[in-house]
Amino acid sequence: ALMTGIASGAAAVVIPEVPFDEAYAVKHLQELRASGKRNLLVIVSEGVKAEDGTMYGEHLLGVLKANGIDARFVRLGHLVRGGNPTLRDRLTASRMGAMGVDLLVEGKSDLVVVELEGRLQPIEINYALVLDRMYKGKLKDGDLDKYTATEIAEMTALVEKRKAALESLAEVARALSL
Repeated sequence: ALMTGIASGAAAVVIPEVPFDEAYAVKHLQELRASGKRNLLVIVSEGVKAEDGTMYGEHLLGVLKANGIDARFVRLGHLVRGGNPTLRDRLTASRMGAMGVDLLVEGKSDLVVVELEGRLQPIEINYALVLDRMYKGKLKDGDLDKYTATEIAEMTALVEKRKAALESLAEVARALSL
């Protein structure tokens, strides 16, 4: 959602990883309208929920309308994800598949091939799942029990690096939403 917002010149982007100031966004959109901008795009990630647990995009639509902003809601979800893969997508998938086959031939299993630090590498699948839950702030009791303090520190560092990268992209999105 964040990269789509940047690429499309969205006026605002809402993702779960970066705090969103709804009041500021409404004011910003009103100012853009007043300056003559006719078509404004707001991208809302599917992962963002309103306080009542509903999809945030639908909530935001009501807020915008209540503040005099003519708005429409479109759920692109599967349409966007079902788009044609890019050359990079195809090459990455092919390389991941080849690495997966090589790992199986070597007798290795319970691994997932990931792109990390710009390189493809295999990691233990449960490690990847716990790392994902850590990133999303959804760790379960006992998730970290089988990992050493060093491994937990590495996982924490990866999570913080990813969050910093997203925050940096969010800054680009904010700067471009003129």
